[in-house]
Amino acid sequence: MIRSVAIATLMFLSAAPLAADDYGILNPEEGGISRLAENIAAHPDRVGILCWIAYEVQKGGGEDHVAAAQAMTLCAESGNAPAMILLAHAYENGSGVPKDQVMATDWLRRAAETGYSMGEYHYAVALAKGIGTPADPEAAQQWMQRAAEHGSEDAVLALASGLTN
Repeated sequence: MIRSVAIATLMFLSAAPLAADDYGILNPEEGGISRLAENIAAHPDRVGILCWIAYEVQKGGGEDHVAAAQAMTLCAESGNAPAMILLAHAYENGSGVPKDQVMATDWLRRAAETGYSMGEYHYAVALAKGIGTPADPEAAQQWMQRAAEHGSEDAVLALASGLTN
């Protein structure tokens, strides 16, 4: 149910108004990845909601992981940090994109650089464990500390347990 509502909402939000010559066409272009890209470019103030809807569609477990990864890529490239995390997850698991730990960690780094605590936490874990990047305990400690300062309870617990040491 949530997935179908999210898809319908995404199509509604991403649909452009009909041009004068579109009236009378039975099936005008109305949605999809290209329309999402146009909407992100035209309405940067709507990126959050557009990307949230794309996120809901992807997390809904639909069969079209390639389209979901394309939507997440557009959202991540627009600066949406939660989309960067989800795209990292897609690369980590090969969901709609080739499995690529280096690319996954790169998206975690980008999310961390926005100041998003979840990105900082997950990038710190990658640095601590050497996943998709050489292990760097000192950098892991710094990123974990930033995540904790930005409100990540997981980071606070990781620091207390010595995960980054």
